[in-house]
Amino acid sequence: MEGKEIIVDILTVANAISMAGKELLNDVLEKHNISFKEYYILRHLEKNPGETQYNLLKYTMLSKSRANQIVSKLEKMGYLEKKIEMVGALLKKPLYLTKSGEKVVIEGVKEIYTNTIENMTGEEKFEYGMYRNKMVEILMNMRLTLGITTPEYLKEK
Repeated sequence: MEGKEIIVDILTVANAISMAGKELLNDVLEKHNISFKEYYILRHLEKNPGETQYNLLKYTMLSKSRANQIVSKLEKMGYLEKKIEMVGALLKKPLYLTKSGEKVVIEGVKEIYTNTIENMTGEEKFEYGMYRNKMVEILMNMRLTLGITTPEYLKEK
């Protein structure tokens, strides 16, 4: 298989996994009246507390106005909060999950885990770990090529 075909296959698999994740999260999303992108931002903030909206733009590739809309909505819903900090002469507004936001993320993770990894054998979990690490490596390289920052939590495993 040629390099281009492999990349297309990887993107196809990544898209299928994303769509399956949306389906698994559907009940959680409906219950909390949020979209998959909004959940995705909450999950990112769970892994990266204190992230700024500017860094969210680099990570999510959302437009500035769309990211602002999502952050504003999630703030109003009580799922995240901005704190004001002075860093040298700069005023920063890092984002943090509230207890309610943490509950939404935990609920979503539990839903996905219950319907996927929990049902795997030990060997399947090992193979999944190997596959996941390779996929993260490939996606990190693709992101570098596009000039997009890879979140640190993806690099950890």
